[in-house]
Amino acid sequence: MTAMTRRGFLAAAGALTAAAATSACGGGGGGGGAAGKGLTWWDHQNQLQTAKKEIFAAFAQGPGGVPVQYTYYNPAKMGQALQLAKQSGQLPDLRTNAGLTLPAAALVAAGWSQPLQLTAEAEARVEDSLIEGLHTFDGKIYAFPIFSHQTYSAVTWFNKELVARAGLDPEAPPRTYDEFRAAARKAQSAGGGQSYGWVWNIGMPNRLGEQVNDLAQAAGFAGAGGVRYRDGEYAFHADEYVDVIEFLVSLRQDKVLVPGANSWLDDVARARWTAGIAAYYFDGPWCPGVALKAAPEFGAKLGVGPILTPGPGDVATYHAPQAGDYWLSATSKNAAVASKLLSDHFTTEEYSLQVAGTMSQPPRDISVVDRSAAHPAYKKLITWFKESVFLAPEPIAGNADIQQVQIASKPVTPNLGDIVQGALTGDVTDVRAALTKLSSDSAAQRDTAIAAAKAKGAQVGLDDFAFPNWKPRSDYTEPMYADR
Repeated sequence: MTAMTRRGFLAAAGALTAAAATSACGGGGGGGGAAGKGLTWWDHQNQLQTAKKEIFAAFAQGPGGVPVQYTYYNPAKMGQALQLAKQSGQLPDLRTNAGLTLPAAALVAAGWSQPLQLTAEAEARVEDSLIEGLHTFDGKIYAFPIFSHQTYSAVTWFNKELVARAGLDPEAPPRTYDEFRAAARKAQSAGGGQSYGWVWNIGMPNRLGEQVNDLAQAAGFAGAGGVRYRDGEYAFHADEYVDVIEFLVSLRQDKVLVPGANSWLDDVARARWTAGIAAYYFDGPWCPGVALKAAPEFGAKLGVGPILTPGPGDVATYHAPQAGDYWLSATSKNAAVASKLLSDHFTTEEYSLQVAGTMSQPPRDISVVDRSAAHPAYKKLITWFKESVFLAPEPIAGNADIQQVQIASKPVTPNLGDIVQGALTGDVTDVRAALTKLSSDSAAQRDTAIAAAKAKGAQVGLDDFAFPNWKPRSDYTEPMYADR
């Protein structure tokens, strides 16, 4: 991992100290967990805390179970806490990888995790979603997805009360850039200086990058993460990305953006939004799960619209197979009991139903959402996801040696999120030039990583990142990897 600065070290140290005061379910040992003294669990899944509390309580009372000490971190802060915990030998038994910028293959190679010991029944429940290099390494299961790939993070959430006050129809949310700009202006005008048109979590560049990637796809970009599916080339500078960012900048120029939002993380922006500071907020499907947990009364005002597009037409976005979620730290001495917890409670249909009920990302078994206790707006969103989100190709699924390229890769900075943030704050004035440089730097970094992987015996090349048989508005299925 990249060496931490002194400021980062102190911030992470403070986070670890504060962890002792966070919510816990039962007792538990320290990081890594001494065998037989309970489990420790860290994650960033705010909206799933209630479900986990119930699961952990049942597990502690059941046969072979132990208490579980649970700690929640904001995703923007968890990475530093994990890095410090690894350096000091205090990683929790189980965790998510939020904030760690390296891919799973690189983290496994660096000694962050050990294989799970799932039961045969649990393996059978998740085996159709496992991919070597994402979830399994050398044939051993390290993690499994709990969410569906049918999702995007740039959902148009809105306050129905503020929208209706402006004379807008809550049942006909804006769908295009022009419609949204007009609606945001109208909502702000009707606010009488007490509320704005739009708020966003601009203090989270990684989240901004993820959301702009989704918006670029909805605008017609035939790829993901700046890489075109058919030829594998980097094209962050494509018109779709430029148009998305220029649209976002136009909202700032229209002054419909809440002042001060440039430094806000999602928890601050979301809380201010539910308090009525703005009519519209871009967030992921997890938004109601978090917002209504803190402000249940806001449920009567919660409205949702699909991802925005430049003009009218059917939406199509693409999402790679979901990564693994819960990882067993290499330092854990409780592998058997931690694996029992995951096997018995987190691979089941019942857990998918719990995930749906807490309005997180769509659960791995997305079919259960309709019979869940989720808010009607969430159920409407999932219907859109089923219609408009397709399974994307994943290079590592076509060639497991890609994980060696990932291990050799280094983050490129400034990344997409940094550029989006800079454009919104006025620090980046030539968006296309910044994106063109990002494309060039990303391609050069990939070339270097491929060369390093080849030097270690990996059978990889640029062709492994190209999928010429990819087709719009369709799933990229397993047989297609062999046919390209």
